[in-house]
Amino acid sequence: MTQQEELTISQAMEKSVMVVELNTTAQECARAMAKRGVSCAVIIQRGRPVGIVTERDLVAKVMAETIEADKVLVRDIMSTPLITISPGALLKEGAELMAQYRIRRLVVVDRAGALVGIVTTGDIARTMAEKHGYREATFNAMARYKEGVEGGPYQ
Repeated sequence: MTQQEELTISQAMEKSVMVVELNTTAQECARAMAKRGVSCAVIIQRGRPVGIVTERDLVAKVMAETIEADKVLVRDIMSTPLITISPGALLKEGAELMAQYRIRRLVVVDRAGALVGIVTTGDIARTMAEKHGYREATFNAMARYKEGVEGGPYQ
């Protein structure tokens, strides 16, 4: 096994995940995302993740369609079915799922289906860069990594 294959989703995932209920309005969701400085929210029903709303969903499904954000619920604009992965899965598996479904985020769930985190393409790139000591500009741009600086202007 190579070093890359030994890296798991749990090593890259963010454990703090913004969640909102199905009946939250798009406006409430967008405001909460902006306040927390995050680009997505996991939609839950009875405590279980059932969908995800991203900034892109808000733009394409609400703003571009000139729908009033305070009148549409996240249940109507969320991306579903939710693509999930276990924390013990390999980073390579996560990257393959993202490529297969053309997505940038995976919701991380335990065996019981409970939400435990979220992992993004940037998280995977950053974890691999840190593990292997990569410092080349292209890779670091994908990881949004710059020594001493968290995130960047396009968070």
